[in-house]
Amino acid sequence: MKTSTVDLSELRSRILSANFYPFKPGQLVGPRLPYVHLFVYIPAGKGRVAIGEQSWAAEQGDLFYIAPGVTHTFAADPHDPMVHASVYVDLLSPSTPKLKGDGKLNCYYTSEYELQLCAAKVEFSEGITIPVQIRVPHNVSWMESFLTVIETYPEQSLGNDLLLRAHFESFLIRYIQYSLKPQNSVHDPRIEKMIESLELADSANAGVTEWAQRFGISTAYLYELFRKQTGTSPQNYLLQCKLDKAKAYLRETNMPVTEIAYKLGFSSLHYFARQFSKYVQEPASKYRQRFRGFG
Repeated sequence: MKTSTVDLSELRSRILSANFYPFKPGQLVGPRLPYVHLFVYIPAGKGRVAIGEQSWAAEQGDLFYIAPGVTHTFAADPHDPMVHASVYVDLLSPSTPKLKGDGKLNCYYTSEYELQLCAAKVEFSEGITIPVQIRVPHNVSWMESFLTVIETYPEQSLGNDLLLRAHFESFLIRYIQYSLKPQNSVHDPRIEKMIESLELADSANAGVTEWAQRFGISTAYLYELFRKQTGTSPQNYLLQCKLDKAKAYLRETNMPVTEIAYKLGFSSLHYFARQFSKYVQEPASKYRQRFRGFG
């Protein structure tokens, strides 16, 4: 199997596939071997992931990296099956003859694995190692680039492959930077607790006054702490969380748009539609159609 030593600046990524995949309860996938580099993020649910000789109990927020030719297995929880957000990529294109949209980017039998089709493994001259597993912090901006790759992948417009490369490499570089210095991320445990609650809540407001009273601080100071840690206000953070949930419901369920809006605490369908279009840059019905094939 080919291994190339390069500088990080020499990346020439090419996205071959990107998708959201909701597992069925208890579903087992693998063991199998990928022909290209595979990045898997878990936006919902839980299960178990085995990569090579290592195994993890996987849950929401986990991000996994699987190098070409490395055996891996996914097992979904029987009650709360995980959802995968997956990106298949050739990091040093064209190191594999595999093309975008190839339906056979994994092989299930070691004896049938064709080495000549395998993308080059990568060693960075800077001594960088891409982590096999990492727990992604709440709502970090670089994960938006990763998810944008998946959302943009189905488009067929001119220059789309260049956009996919730009989004992916923006994600990968910042992901590597984070993995090298995770200790530099200082989080206030009070704000972390509030963030966790907001991400679980479908309430209509962020309850800033109640949280400030609980922490024994002023609302102004709470806003300052929250903005310093997240870059936004509690109200806007809650709105983003609800819209991200809406995106997941649209991709992964048949729930009507009206039901999604009211389930997430929006005061009206009109308000939900306006906020969703502003956040995602397209109507909810069109967003669902791109991933699910219905309106």
